[in-house]
Amino acid sequence: MTKRTCVFDGYVLRCGPLTGVARSFLWALEAFAARGETRSILAMPPGPSMPELEQVAAAGVEVIGTTAAAGPIRRQATLPAFLRRVGADLLHVPVAAIPMRAPCPVIATIHDLPWHAEPDARGDLRGEPGCGASTRIVTRVATKRAQAVIVPSEATRADVVSEAGARCVPIHVVPLGVPLPSAAGRGRDGGCFLYLGDARPRKNLPRLSRAHERARATRPDLPDLVHVGPGGSRYLSEAEKANAIRNACAVVLVSLHEGFGLPVLEAFGHGTPVLCSPRKSLRELAGDAALVVDPTDERAIAEGLVRIHADRGLRADLSRRGRLRAEERTPDRTAAGWDRVHAEVLR
Repeated sequence: MTKRTCVFDGYVLRCGPLTGVARSFLWALEAFAARGETRSILAMPPGPSMPELEQVAAAGVEVIGTTAAAGPIRRQATLPAFLRRVGADLLHVPVAAIPMRAPCPVIATIHDLPWHAEPDARGDLRGEPGCGASTRIVTRVATKRAQAVIVPSEATRADVVSEAGARCVPIHVVPLGVPLPSAAGRGRDGGCFLYLGDARPRKNLPRLSRAHERARATRPDLPDLVHVGPGGSRYLSEAEKANAIRNACAVVLVSLHEGFGLPVLEAFGHGTPVLCSPRKSLRELAGDAALVVDPTDERAIAEGLVRIHADRGLRADLSRRGRLRAEERTPDRTAAGWDRVHAEVLR
């Protein structure tokens, strides 16, 4: 029996340093190819070598460098011919921007819609990258012209339905996944409070910083708050980041809006306690495995920092609960979700 051919659009992998979402895509792609049920092709724009591509190639992905995946205009003009040339049965795009024409069904991915943040946060997010008119147009096009849309959470699904209205293509929730570390901890005494990510307004870093100063005024022994990521202390490799998570007292993510919340899942896998907000997808991802605080209340954030630092029993309980949540969100689970969506689209 001839395997179906699925082309994965790699354009996002050349848009600067790999983000957590991009790495999650590669982990899932590796797991998807390892299933052996589909001929998997990654269409990559030309560029420098990437060790991550060698890893997915070893799992069975055909990595094909092509200018057809380079740049939004070139993709629109030449990607259809590339799909015909390789005999694609399906195009899987890990972002919302899809080609207007394609000789095969197209699946888009919408990670979040920050302009659908809760009303009390919309002022904070005004003008944030990803909230502009072009992003909204691309999102609307995906919900009308793709054969299906993948989202990482029920919260994002609800936002997409609200945005697209009644005439919307099928939307499938396929959570992101991260590899499960072999060992887990409980939050290290003396470790820092670790924030992983960029400094966009939705991440709420000014409030978090002020809350940390407030908490330290009452507890001088409170650990430092360390920001790792764009705008933070420095860039970390995956191995360095894993070590930082393992050695943290807690990972903190008090965002005003998230489409998924990958740092929370990474912390869960390492058994590191989490302090987060209950906004949007964070509520469904964290469940009862994190200490949650109102992200608009600096006093509440400060109290959460003090509590998670001072209570070893709480940290141990959150560590256990988080590890169980991480076992439900692995790249294998994401790959299985992709496979279900592909089968439904092609049926």
